[in-house]
Amino acid sequence: MPGLPFAGEACVTIVLPAEDPTLGGELPLLELERAGFEAELGAPVRFTTADPVVGPRWNLVLDPQREAPPATAWDPAERVITSCGKDVGGLFEALNLWRTVRRRGGGSVEARDCTDRGETIERVVREVADTYPAFALRGLDWPAICARHDDDVRRADDTLAALQRWIAELGDAHTWVWPGHGNLPYVLRVADGAATFAHVAARTVAHAAGVRPAWRLTAVDDAPVDADAWLARTAAPPHSRPYLAGRRLLAGRIGEPRSLTAVGPEGREVTWQEEPAGRPPAPTVSWSQLAPGTGYLRVDAWLDGDGVDEAIDAALSELNRCEQLILDLRRNPGGNLVLASRTRDRFLRTDTTLGSIRYSVGEGRLSPPIVLTAEPAPASKRWAGRLAVLTDELTFSSSEDFLLGLQGLEHVTVVGRPSGGGSGRPRSVRLLPGMLLTISTALTYDRDGRCVEGAGVPVDLLVAADSSAEVDSTLEAARAL
Repeated sequence: MPGLPFAGEACVTIVLPAEDPTLGGELPLLELERAGFEAELGAPVRFTTADPVVGPRWNLVLDPQREAPPATAWDPAERVITSCGKDVGGLFEALNLWRTVRRRGGGSVEARDCTDRGETIERVVREVADTYPAFALRGLDWPAICARHDDDVRRADDTLAALQRWIAELGDAHTWVWPGHGNLPYVLRVADGAATFAHVAARTVAHAAGVRPAWRLTAVDDAPVDADAWLARTAAPPHSRPYLAGRRLLAGRIGEPRSLTAVGPEGREVTWQEEPAGRPPAPTVSWSQLAPGTGYLRVDAWLDGDGVDEAIDAALSELNRCEQLILDLRRNPGGNLVLASRTRDRFLRTDTTLGSIRYSVGEGRLSPPIVLTAEPAPASKRWAGRLAVLTDELTFSSSEDFLLGLQGLEHVTVVGRPSGGGSGRPRSVRLLPGMLLTISTALTYDRDGRCVEGAGVPVDLLVAADSSAEVDSTLEAARAL
């Protein structure tokens, strides 16, 4: 593809910092996403700690003494990119600046907040235009969308809400303006002018207070809930948008109590206080044997370093005599792609074509499709029986990458409702203080050529949403297989 910065080169060397060549344990993610680097740079890449000194290279520099913000520089004449950060987090923020540096044709860019709304608008316009991969897929006219929201952002009393309404028109849950909030452990559906609880787990504060599915959330922090306003500011595909709007309505600053009021179908009102958290309640992984021959495993999120690998080992070992495993990924928002992929491989039987991916490569262009493949895990790690995977509209991101390799296999059945529709690979860009713009950079496709973004991974057995607190119809459908 013409215009790629290292097109025609035999190889681009990505030089890892000698002080921490594993990048705090994140190197496997970069290696897994090698194709993304190659698509964007236009040449094969290799990772090494040995600086070749000459030739095309991308130097990753950790400088604990650094006082300046994370930065990325590009010298086209010398064919050298350099990204620098004080720590691993700063280094990854610097990597996100590459698109900006490349668009400018070289030089250096630091990660800095915008100073005012005008600069914020300009940054959003340019970065989304350069990075977002789905304009053609969704038939979107970005300049027209920008024109509709420019004045609203400039004049809004609530700048964050105005920015979110703007980005919501893209319909992509990974492309939005994020204030860095945590979540509450409930599923709330926002539709028809109301916010209704769809799932209230046992042992939560709301459950202890008597709240159940079908109750309506009527107030948050003493302010009436404006359901339509939250729908308007939520970026997500149409089928998952009501649930993402509910999640974002409930979100708040981590550790700061929120006051919530809900009303039941019979008119009973309950008010309680609860603190949003940055991760799902423990344990992240749980399992049991539902009946002879049927095991159940739930993974709430793909959290590396949270003992997920070890817990899945223990679960599969304990349940290994079962003929069927029900793996519950409902409400799993994603997380570590390497962990999700490694778990998927436990359920493969042979080398498998998973689907394909197209990366955005700048200036609104997409790479050609890149075939995704995987190998089964070692025999000692594999599940030998049948697998039923439970999904819903909140099964997102790396959970969809997990599904991408398994959906359609003879021994696998996907039960429930299509997943959220956003595997994404987002990059992030600072806006005003406390606001981060994330932008999807890829489109993934299953083996049949269906795009996950916007539609989700389809199910084999569709089960309608059930507001009953008594019956889990999706789980019962999987048990009956």
